[in-house]
Amino acid sequence: MDKKQCITVITHGETRYIINGEHNSIPKTDYIKIDKSGIDPIGDEIGICWKNENYEWELVNHQSKILEVKLDTLKYKFNTSWEKDKYGIPNSKKYHKPNCGTIDLLNMKIYDEPILLEN
Repeated sequence: MDKKQCITVITHGETRYIINGEHNSIPKTDYIKIDKSGIDPIGDEIGICWKNENYEWELVNHQSKILEVKLDTLKYKFNTSWEKDKYGIPNSKKYHKPNCGTIDLLNMKIYDEPILLEN
């Protein structure tokens, strides 16, 4: 309820901002800017775990490319690929635990407002 555990996702064309906290626009700090042009639209998905053993949140947007980091990397972790199983196949299993989850962004291009993800 206090919005202490939330992120905002804003996408403009092929550029996506993952912002710590609730925002209506892109702030000067507390975000990561990625290029999403390499993401297959059908597989455009975010996985997040809140307050795991090392970070306030750990997030993945598979096949993205980091353009700019304005986050405290000691508190927040961003991954550009799912973890792989023993056969080398990426999967979202890590994000199917308590305090974790995934969201499909296939229709993000039709959203006019930022998306807020909360724990």
